[in-house]
Amino acid sequence: MFSKLTLARFGAKWLLFATAAWGAISSATATPVVPGYERLHRQGAGVAVEAGEVLLSELSCLACHQGGDPKSSALTWKAGPDLSAAGDRLRAAYVRQFLADPAAVKPGTTMPDVLAGQPPEQRAELIENLTHYLMQRRTPQPAAQAAVGVAAKGEELFQSVGCIACHSEVPLAKLSEKYAPGQLAQFLAKPLAVRPAGRMPDLRLQPQEAADLAAHLAPEAVAAEPMFAVDAAKAERGARAFQSLGCASCHGGGPAAQVIAVNKTDAGCLAEKPATGRPHYQLTKDQRTALQSALQIRAQGPRADDPQLAARHAMLQRNCFACHQRDGLGGPAPEVAVHFTSNRDDLGDLGRLPPPLDGVGRKLQQSAVENVLRGEQLVRKYMRVRMPDFGPELSPHLAALFATADADPQEKPTPAKSEPNRVGRNADGREIVGTRGYACIACHELYGHPSLGIGAYDMAEMPKRLRPEWVRDFLLDPAKFPTGARMPAFFPDGKPVNPKLGTTERQIDSIRVYLTEVDQSLPPEGFSDPAAFELKPKERPIVFRTFMKDAGMHAIAVGFPQGVHAAFDSREVRWALAWRGRFLDADGTWNQRVAKIETPLGDAIVALEKAGALEIVGAETKPAFRGYRIGADGVPTFLYDLGALHIEDRIAPIDSQSLRRTLRVSGQTKEVVQFAAQPPAGLRLRVAGRTELPARLEFRQGVAEITEEISW
Repeated sequence: MFSKLTLARFGAKWLLFATAAWGAISSATATPVVPGYERLHRQGAGVAVEAGEVLLSELSCLACHQGGDPKSSALTWKAGPDLSAAGDRLRAAYVRQFLADPAAVKPGTTMPDVLAGQPPEQRAELIENLTHYLMQRRTPQPAAQAAVGVAAKGEELFQSVGCIACHSEVPLAKLSEKYAPGQLAQFLAKPLAVRPAGRMPDLRLQPQEAADLAAHLAPEAVAAEPMFAVDAAKAERGARAFQSLGCASCHGGGPAAQVIAVNKTDAGCLAEKPATGRPHYQLTKDQRTALQSALQIRAQGPRADDPQLAARHAMLQRNCFACHQRDGLGGPAPEVAVHFTSNRDDLGDLGRLPPPLDGVGRKLQQSAVENVLRGEQLVRKYMRVRMPDFGPELSPHLAALFATADADPQEKPTPAKSEPNRVGRNADGREIVGTRGYACIACHELYGHPSLGIGAYDMAEMPKRLRPEWVRDFLLDPAKFPTGARMPAFFPDGKPVNPKLGTTERQIDSIRVYLTEVDQSLPPEGFSDPAAFELKPKERPIVFRTFMKDAGMHAIAVGFPQGVHAAFDSREVRWALAWRGRFLDADGTWNQRVAKIETPLGDAIVALEKAGALEIVGAETKPAFRGYRIGADGVPTFLYDLGALHIEDRIAPIDSQSLRRTLRVSGQTKEVVQFAAQPPAGLRLRVAGRTELPARLEFRQGVAEITEEISW
């Protein structure tokens, strides 16, 4: 078999190569490919039972064995394809070949060889009878003009919408030989109609997209088969064989012919060479060991419900981990992730990669999770990879599991529940999200109105999707949540950056109230400003978050009425720039559809990167940004941690030519803490009370301060 990495090296053409190569693979080497099992197996020791449970599900063992009620366990077994219209969909020659040796015709298939061990003549007769039975199964379809597919467009779709995430692991082969003309496109357009178990989800393809994708997946021209002449007698014998061989257990059409004890492993399907009459899965030794481990645990009796484990199992079944991370597992492999793109390049990975699902049951309302799993009411419309529809079975089931698994028993209710209509105010929320508040609209769209900047998803959707308790806790400390978002901290240490707008509790609830009523409210200030304008600090400093040359994509610029200004890089946690004269033009951030990289309007620009930083001697500790607070004079103090130390870092003008920087360090450490600097040419530094650098900090009652004057 080809490894995942080997396939990736073939790039977009790997599928065509694999199709040809796999045709020559014998069933002796083509073992079942179950992505959830493979993902666990790669982790190594300690997951044999869990990996075996996934195999029990995905090999449909429980369809025949005791305990096979799909509703009796969170790990429901996978039903096989609906064969009610097999005669319309499939080519007879392929059906014969597949029944004769499933693993050779479709490497990696989870369909066992149900005829293993049969004498050659009897085996050939059974194959012929089953073929006639399946080819007679037809469903009249209305005539429709099929779209003509373009293979090059289909190749781009295969990569961009997400097909490659699963099919870099699950091989595809002989599709041209498998499907009757036009049937592959029909299947791709509505896969859940044929595979209701949802392992092949619905990517919501338009008819032309389905045709293009089919042209890419099945490019070989195969002559149309003559109309298959069904022999009624053979079809009747095939129908009886369909029942007696157990095909109906997985594919419908009646109950299983026999039910076998689930804990019996000798001389059954798990034997290295299963006896005649037993399905032959071509299992590896590791797969058999994993299955036996799971069966031994099951034989000990029912286990206590574990919603966290059940949610993980459901994600392993549907291969959700091919795109999403949760609890340290999964996420797209690098060779897959490169194909996931966005129409908002300025959002970076946040705009192109599927989000992590850690804590998603606490974050999203249960109804929102159900909608997402059905591919509905999606908000990340800038992503080209698509969230598919997994069908009605998984949607409520997994949503309920997430809600239970991620619930926080210590969670406090929001004022919306404990004090309705007594805390938040629409007018306050409008001011907060506007440009004179926290400028939320600089990044987020609002009720269909384009944002002033990068175009993060519409805030009006948030009350419909997000739990208010999660929103509150997220706004209090965005860094605690593994969302990958660039959200800054507006409430460091639980206190609002701008206390004029009310208490923290009131501000957060006011945002909720305004977003809930946004369709009946005035737009926030900033949307109505038709022209770009220059930011001019007059009576108080201006604190402005933007994208800035030499200060990065997380820049916080501070403009002072004295005409001397500075910019802080909150990602690298450093003072980046200082300049004199005019401050900044907000046009690129507030009025343009895509934020530009701002540059200072003034002159005498100097780099502050080497103007001084705290360090713990002998350690490689990096600072961690915690936000900022604005004092009564309007000057911000930036807050960050260095190991166990808490640092408050503030810059303010001395006059129109220089700045004074004050650092206050608190906390306990046994290590030496020092202030070091390597000022570039033209920048003059004077550290109060110190004649040379680096300067060691002296702590008194757990606090140390250092003052630096910067002039140029």
